[in-house]
Amino acid sequence: MVVDQTSRLDKTSAGVDLETQSEKVLVEDVSQETVSITISESLTDGTDASTTTNSQSTNHENKSETLQTFTRCKSPTNNNNSLSSSSNATSIEYSQTSSPGDSGRRRLVPDFNIDDLLLISELGRGNGGIVTKLQHKSSGTFLIRKTFELDVKTTTRAQIVRDLQVLWECISPHIIEFHGAIHSECLISIYMEYMDVGGMDLLLKMVGRFPEPIIIHIADSVVSGLLYLWQELHMFHRNLKPSNILINRAGTIKLCDFVVSLQLSEYVASGFLGFSTYIAPERLAGELFSAASDIWSLGLTLMELAIGQYPIPSIDPVDFVRAFAPDQETNMLEHFRAAKTGELLPALTDSKSRSTIGMYNLFTYIVEQPAPRLPVYCFSSEFIYFIHSCLQKDANDRLSIEIIHRHFIPELIKLTCPHSNHNTLRPIFIDSCLINYLRGVFARQQAEAIDAVALAVGEDFDSIDTDFEVTTMLDSV
Repeated sequence: MVVDQTSRLDKTSAGVDLETQSEKVLVEDVSQETVSITISESLTDGTDASTTTNSQSTNHENKSETLQTFTRCKSPTNNNNSLSSSSNATSIEYSQTSSPGDSGRRRLVPDFNIDDLLLISELGRGNGGIVTKLQHKSSGTFLIRKTFELDVKTTTRAQIVRDLQVLWECISPHIIEFHGAIHSECLISIYMEYMDVGGMDLLLKMVGRFPEPIIIHIADSVVSGLLYLWQELHMFHRNLKPSNILINRAGTIKLCDFVVSLQLSEYVASGFLGFSTYIAPERLAGELFSAASDIWSLGLTLMELAIGQYPIPSIDPVDFVRAFAPDQETNMLEHFRAAKTGELLPALTDSKSRSTIGMYNLFTYIVEQPAPRLPVYCFSSEFIYFIHSCLQKDANDRLSIEIIHRHFIPELIKLTCPHSNHNTLRPIFIDSCLINYLRGVFARQQAEAIDAVALAVGEDFDSIDTDFEVTTMLDSV
């Protein structure tokens, strides 16, 4: 339900211009496994796989400063939401259909109003938006707020907020949790779960490139999230890329920023936020979006995690020789050792300066040139076949999400956990593998930070007991 909201969050000057006119708040019964996000950089077509629920007329006199909750819908229905006939309507209400098990779900953050949130820091800005970190005062839980300026007409803005209804319906451990949204004349702010490590793009910068076993476990979570979106919500992600795959120190991986609103997506496609470089070639050629388009983005994303660079244009074979061992057996030993210890793999350097290519030339390359390929000696044969099967120029030749989930992922996991049973023990092995990897990565980062401080101050740090700091950091992973 959307209600009037007159109270304001304490904020710094960086966010004042994007918050002062916020007037309406949309909220929900927050659970442990819900979802969040919306804005996409991808192109859109005239149809969408996502749908929302019917709207009801609203009692404008029923106002509250507390974010109001409504029951989750079991599944999306046809979008027949309508704005109140009054041009000055101050609230929108959705049909409320109960879903089994909702009442017993643990809330990550309890019901709150804006005054319950404390602004911690600004995490970034760009493309017309600001991302800030907040904290719920009473519970201490951290949240993320994404605020965007949208120069659209009132009815379109209201429709965008109604389209966010689908976020309430996401109940999956592989989808980021959604807490609410605010909209005013030119702003939309979305509140969501905070993941303390961040996007895979940030972790990739830290480690250089991921070992194969870790990529397989990442793929398992991503594919499960895509399967949930497709089968349960009947919608595509449309914006899959490393920065939209989030991870925390506990090794939990979740998807975010999938396109919920056609109106918002069309506004983005018009040039407001630009186009994604992970978009499938058929979309750049003007064809409609399909499930296969997400599969292309999946393959391109996983390939980038494997080599540490965006794969297009194709990388010079000489660069692979410099970063990888000359034979598959040695490379696989390095992959497994790095996955276990968190040690860095040799970085792949770019000898062609591919980053200087313009967007038009890049999109032309994606459409006209062959898809990128991995050298056969750098990874296992099964992993290479999986990636290449996702990166087929013809959308009809790509793997289906069902085949990936039922066949490829289980077989790939057997390579990393040969003694595990896929159906019963897979989550345990995956969590253990990711946590061990993150422990090693952050322990190395901690040690490097201590060495840097010692070098900067020019003192002998042998007398300083750093075990406590390192142990504390590892315990938090």
